[in-house]
Amino acid sequence: MDDRRKFKRYIVAGAIFGGVISLTISILMDTIYGDSLQGTWRDAIAKDLNRLFSLSVTSDSLSVIIVFIFILAILSLFGSFMGVLFILIIYKFFNLLHEK
Repeated sequence: MDDRRKFKRYIVAGAIFGGVISLTISILMDTIYGDSLQGTWRDAIAKDLNRLFSLSVTSDSLSVIIVFIFILAILSLFGSFMGVLFILIIYKFFNLLHEK
């Protein structure tokens, strides 16, 4: 039962690490490359909402912030999934090496 508990801890750690890393990279890319790409993600979301729904929202409005948080949550979930896959591969590899 100890191996199963250790495996669950590794999976949770991989999910947390992957989610935090993907969220950090996403936010850093938005802030670093925002000027060179002619705007941030919030500016792009505001333009899309204005074009699709004929709304007159700015990049600081509540609806843009909600959509931005939703997009960051999706990116964080994808990063968590990739972290779990990475930990699974590493765990299986080291178990294969550890077996006699």
